[in-house]
Amino acid sequence: MKFLEIKESQEALQAKKVKLQQLEQQRDAMESALSSAREATKLIKYEDTTTQIFVKLSGIAEQVGIEEKELDYYANQVREASNNLESKVYDMEEVFSEKLRDLNNAYDDLEYEIDYPEDY
Repeated sequence: MKFLEIKESQEALQAKKVKLQQLEQQRDAMESALSSAREATKLIKYEDTTTQIFVKLSGIAEQVGIEEKELDYYANQVREASNNLESKVYDMEEVFSEKLRDLNNAYDDLEYEIDYPEDY
């Protein structure tokens, strides 16, 4: 009976080590995904469509005698919306960060369980 318990314990330990390796691989993949996500979201910083539109509208307004300050109210609204869009794009990284945090926690918990089986 004792031998069987030891064998089962060793098999459980081996299964935990395999799971730990899988978690490590998933964690590495998620770290890479988070890095890629950050590269993708960084693109919003260089998005200048609204600036180009404002410059064109200012030019058109100048051609017909409309003062630029008459566009200021709308330009400020567009700038505010653009800043909000940029912020929301960066918020999308959180999905990857949360998943990575979950994987790190699962890895740490399992590693502790392997290292200190007497606590379980």
